[in-house]
Amino acid sequence: MARQKRQPISRRNALRRVLTLRGTATVEELCAELGASPATIRRDLQALEEEGAIERGYGGATISVLHPAEEDLAIREQQDVEAKRALASTALQFVKPRCTLFLNDGSTVKMLAQQIAASDLELFIVTPAVNVAHILAVNPKITVCLLGGYVRRTSLATGGPFTESMLDMISADLAILSCDGFSARDGMCFFHAEDAAIARKMTERASETIAIVTASKFERRARIAGVPAPRLSALVTDNPRHPTAVRLAQSKIRVVEAKAA
Repeated sequence: MARQKRQPISRRNALRRVLTLRGTATVEELCAELGASPATIRRDLQALEEEGAIERGYGGATISVLHPAEEDLAIREQQDVEAKRALASTALQFVKPRCTLFLNDGSTVKMLAQQIAASDLELFIVTPAVNVAHILAVNPKITVCLLGGYVRRTSLATGGPFTESMLDMISADLAILSCDGFSARDGMCFFHAEDAAIARKMTERASETIAIVTASKFERRARIAGVPAPRLSALVTDNPRHPTAVRLAQSKIRVVEAKAA
């Protein structure tokens, strides 16, 4: 790869993103990825280590040990991986250049954020998820609005009255939302009232709402109903033949089959 001249902050953000996606990488691999010299990469790795973002080892580096909430998310990311990747790829097709987009939190939304960050789309994205905002902020074409509020330690996402009041000031073209459970009767359901309230508010403030739901969540019980099925513009799922998806299609809600890119 030809050597690229980047500002240190931009290069270190790119390094952080590579290590976030890979988990670990050698100096040689990072040089090839970023088109920088070994000396430059080593200086950047030292700076990132001093920030606590990474841990250096012999000949390379590893992303720093995850916080408990991130560990929990990492476990969830290993569930239905291919289905979630297909959902993210398909949902990305609904995102138009220069639109304002709502994203909530969750492992599927994080995968979508990674694909958006790697795209060339110019967007304004609003999210309560700290990890989603961190991923998106790497791309200079994306303006990220992180909703303020109380941070739940188990998800590193904000919620509560401050979060909802910020949403009241924003209008979006599209909301792409995940959930903890989904039923034809209750629609998108959540384990936490704050998550349900945010999803409900995003749906009210967006022109369209897309639900991204793996078939494993169909008819799964979750405590709090958030977004009724009739409020959805479309449902993206890996199994459109599931009885729940069929019932939605029969009620004139668009059901889209998720396919890998």
